[in-house]
Amino acid sequence: MQKSILIIGMGQGLSLAVAEKFGKEGYQVGMISRSPDKLAGFQLHLDKMGIVSAYEKADLSDTGQMLEAIGNLKIKLPVFGILHYNAVDARMTPLMEETADTLTAGFRISVANVLEAVKAVMDDLTESQGSVLLTGGGSANYPNAGIASISLGKAAIQSLAYMLSESLKDKKIYVGTLTVSGWINPESKTHAPAVLAEKFWKMNKDRKVIEVTY
Repeated sequence: MQKSILIIGMGQGLSLAVAEKFGKEGYQVGMISRSPDKLAGFQLHLDKMGIVSAYEKADLSDTGQMLEAIGNLKIKLPVFGILHYNAVDARMTPLMEETADTLTAGFRISVANVLEAVKAVMDDLTESQGSVLLTGGGSANYPNAGIASISLGKAAIQSLAYMLSESLKDKKIYVGTLTVSGWINPESKTHAPAVLAEKFWKMNKDRKVIEVTY
């Protein structure tokens, strides 16, 4: 069965490395972010590697836009065997400068839309007995008031991974989160995007643990 990976929150670093890795392993790649110019560049890059891809623009603070984008990609690509949610509200805002409204908006991007995305591709994931892969972060375990929304989002992603795993296990859908406890840097021997993409691939292949902290 030809399968695809859907990457929500597509960007230059980790998610592009994930697209390259899973593309090399035979997956077609669906990409969603808010920048069509960058998405077009990623598509050209993947095309040169012989990887088939498609993209849709969406502002991930808008659930409706995200769901429309997912629907369009489901028409363009084969069944989604993997959902990789990489989006985060990346504002570097101290806690005491946040408000209930800004934190709530950030939670939608970082966490709540994961659930909506899973529901949107549930039929594909069930058919393929696929995987949900979430990008976690070390601030889940070491919260930082200087990056309040990021810290709260990663703590919630960690919790959500365990709850999703429990909720989806009867459908034989694997859920895993990679809690990245270091700065992602292309020059790093341990936390380069390609290294982390390999971690995601191993998690998806082994399907043994819900959380890997690295």
